[in-house]
Amino acid sequence: MIDNAEDLATKAQDYKTGLKRQYVNIPIGDEEYGFRISGIGAKSVKLEKFVKYDDIIEAIESGNDKGLEAMIKQIIEDYEEDEDEE
Repeated sequence: MIDNAEDLATKAQDYKTGLKRQYVNIPIGDEEYGFRISGIGAKSVKLEKFVKYDDIIEAIESGNDKGLEAMIKQIIEDYEEDEDEE
């Protein structure tokens, strides 16, 4: 069993190609979502998931107001650019 970050990173680097085909299921709210491992770096693992706008609206309309789709919708609705970013 790996118990330190260096050994974990080394193994991830050694098996980078195969690991990038793996999925991670993460429970969010009442649903479970599959994220693809899309990157293996020296310091981190990158997870990726595409969420279509239609899926966001469908999930909200069907009552899923605690899932990933609701979170993304809320982030988009609440976002305002800082004057420095324009």
